[in-house]
Amino acid sequence: MGKRSRKVSQRMIIGVLAIILAGSGLYSYLSRDKNQSKPPVLNVLMNNSIRREAVLGSYEWHSGRKSVIADADHPAMFEYGESSTLEASKGQKVYMSVAQNEGELPHSISSFEVYRKGSREKLEDAKYSVNGETVVLDIQESSGDYVYMIRMDYGDKGEAHYGLHILVDQQSFSLENLKNLKTPYVGDHGKVGAILKEMPVPGSGYVQQYMGLKTEKEPYGVIVYYEPKEELSGNIIMPEKDPANEIYLNMEKNALVLLSLIDNAGQVTFRVRNTPSEGQLEEDEYKTSITFTETELSEKYGSLENILENRELFPEE
Repeated sequence: MGKRSRKVSQRMIIGVLAIILAGSGLYSYLSRDKNQSKPPVLNVLMNNSIRREAVLGSYEWHSGRKSVIADADHPAMFEYGESSTLEASKGQKVYMSVAQNEGELPHSISSFEVYRKGSREKLEDAKYSVNGETVVLDIQESSGDYVYMIRMDYGDKGEAHYGLHILVDQQSFSLENLKNLKTPYVGDHGKVGAILKEMPVPGSGYVQQYMGLKTEKEPYGVIVYYEPKEELSGNIIMPEKDPANEIYLNMEKNALVLLSLIDNAGQVTFRVRNTPSEGQLEEDEYKTSITFTETELSEKYGSLENILENRELFPEE
C-alpha cells in the first residue's frame, strides 16, 4: 500500500471513529441537564468494538451561578476497573473525544502526561495529535502498566483532570504451572499444547489458535501460529527484529520458555497473520515469521535449563 493510500485510509478510520465518538458523546450530552454540574465524559475507543471512559479526577466547574471545586487523588493512584482500562501495544493508537453536542462546549488539552501506575512521578509527555474533535494518542511506551493523565481546559466553564489506565505489551507467566509441564519430547503434543495455553501472548490483540510440531529430523521444533482477535483485525503490531520492538522481545521470552521446557527442542518459530482465521490453518496467510534457535539464545543467555529462574526476565508475580 502506498503512502498516499495509507494516509487516506488513516483519515477514513479517524473519520469513522469520530462519528462513533460523537454519537456516544451526543447521547451523554443530551442525557445531562443543560446546566451540567460537572465536566463531561471523556470517551475512549480503539475501534468500534473496544470502548472505554476515562476516569474523572479533580476539577473546577462553573454552571450558571453555581461553582464546584472537586479534589481527587492523582490519577496515577486511582483504582481502575475494566471500563477505564485498555490493553495495547506500542505503536497502536487510541482515540478520545469529549462527550458533547458539537459546538456547545469549547475545549482544548492543557497537558497530556504519562505516569507509571502507582507513582506520581511524571515519565514523559504523551505523544498525541488532534483531528477535529478527536484526540489521537500514539502509544510510544515500552512494556509496562501506565496511567495517562489528560488535563482539559473548558474555557469559562472550568477545567478537569482525567485518567486512563493502559497496560502496554504486558506478559504474566505462571512459572510453577509452566514448570510442571516440562517434557522430554517435542512430539508430546498434549504437553506442548498445554505449555502454549499457559503462556501469555506477545502483544495486545494476539491469540494463538494453531501449533505445529517439527519431529521428522533435527533440529526438532515448535511452530506457534498467532492471529488477531476479531475486534482487532488488521490492527495488531507485528514483531520487528532490528531494532527489536516489544512484540519481538516478548516472543523471545516465549521461545525461552518453550526451549527450556521441551528437552529435545532446538528451535521455535512464531508465525503471524494480520486477520483472524476462519476455522482452519491457512499457511499462506501467515506472512510474518520469526525463528529463535537454542544455539542463538544459549549464546545470549547461557544455559537455558534454568532460565525460568532468571528474575530479570521472569519476575515472580
